[in-house]
Amino acid sequence: MHDQLLFSSAVWLVWAAPFLGVFAAGFTRRRDPHISGDKVLRHDGAAILEHWTHGVGTAVLLLSGILLGLRFGFTPSFVSGKDIALWMNIHFVAVIVFLFGTFYYAANTVLSSHRFAEHLPTKNAFQFTKQHYGKLLGFKFDMPAEDKYFESEKVAYLLAVAATLGVIVTGFVKVVAHMVSVPGWVMGPVSLLHDISTVAMLTFFLAHVFFAAIAPFSWPVLSSMFTGYVSLEQAQHEHAGWYARLRGDREQEQAESEERDVA
Repeated sequence: MHDQLLFSSAVWLVWAAPFLGVFAAGFTRRRDPHISGDKVLRHDGAAILEHWTHGVGTAVLLLSGILLGLRFGFTPSFVSGKDIALWMNIHFVAVIVFLFGTFYYAANTVLSSHRFAEHLPTKNAFQFTKQHYGKLLGFKFDMPAEDKYFESEKVAYLLAVAATLGVIVTGFVKVVAHMVSVPGWVMGPVSLLHDISTVAMLTFFLAHVFFAAIAPFSWPVLSSMFTGYVSLEQAQHEHAGWYARLRGDREQEQAESEERDVA
């Protein structure tokens, strides 16, 4: 079975995928959010690409990893015999897609640091999260002036980053173990941390799918992960702080354009 594993015969792709992600980011021209008629550009093409490659890769990694079995009592193995090699190879393909999307996102973030800052929680994180979900549950809370991302999303983002880093670092060690002999005293803690990171990633992923795709209130924003745009009304109502900033930027650009025309 060992000879059939892509982790052995095509392991070079694991090292190439991060490089390709960074390389692609270097040739990507980003578009900042802006108001366009009765729509607002929320996600440009690069954001859509990195979201779906990372997301689909994560989904298949979690599915195949759980079927293969998480060690230390997390889950048993649900496959056996030749199916193990099949799901290991599916896991391998998911690794390639996941690494490309993750490093493409990371490189884009480094090249435009404000895209990382917009994901970080602010001092309003607790208060805004309470108001946001309190209103969804029927309590009489006023909608806070949220930014492009809700404060609750920003808190969850930190969990996602930590879980992703844990999976990647420990995953690379596990890949190396397919190439050279790695001592058991190293692989034991690495495997444990890999599985803990997987459980953390699964927790975030399930919550993300529910709040970003299944719950009806998320559907207007979900469509923006395909089209790039949300309606002007959606931006005004759900992301008042973000909309106000975009409107100010547009008014400033119009004023500067008028000044140039006069000159």
